[in-house]
Amino acid sequence: MRKTDGKWKSVLGKTILVLVILALLGFVILGVLNLVVINSSKKSIYSLDIFETSNTSHFDAVIVLGCAVWDDGPSPMLADRLRTAAAVYKTGCADYILVTGDSEEVEDYDETGAMRQFLIDEGIPTDNIICDPLGLSTYESMMRAVKIFNINTAVVVTTGFHCPRSVYDSRMFGIESVGVSAINSGYVIKQYNYYREFIARGKDFVFCLVKPGY
Repeated sequence: MRKTDGKWKSVLGKTILVLVILALLGFVILGVLNLVVINSSKKSIYSLDIFETSNTSHFDAVIVLGCAVWDDGPSPMLADRLRTAAAVYKTGCADYILVTGDSEEVEDYDETGAMRQFLIDEGIPTDNIICDPLGLSTYESMMRAVKIFNINTAVVVTTGFHCPRSVYDSRMFGIESVGVSAINSGYVIKQYNYYREFIARGKDFVFCLVKPGY
């Protein structure tokens, strides 16, 4: 074996080791940030039945975070968020419902329009539903809830795994909020959603510190 071959193998081995260490360090940092986000809000997240029986506060709005809309309407996950939001609103705890999602970025895709119609079908008065068509992420939805819609207090309704980050983001923008985990009518949450949320919590932690766009 030539001496140069051994040298390159040594360099390659050290490079791989450094990359592995950096990857592990990144994973540990993400894990810590996830714990910060989750622990900061876990005492303020309720199931629907607990919220219905124990809440005594009044809020400016119920905020519903959007997700996938299919050709025939909201996906099962989004439908359950909306059913939960309707039930929360009907307790009389808020003045209106803010539905937030993507209705501008993708042609022929109207997330908030589908959400609005679903809530109307659930018996929510049309005048008490406000749409934010540029809620393109959880961070942007909460930023705009304050910046555009002047919301100071809110009940945040979304899927369980998404609740901690949603409440965390809202509070980092000064919204006094609690979370309500959406009911699950039987759909299976894919593992991908948990992986994505693990990364998104770290991302939003940083975003909420520097507040880009605010």
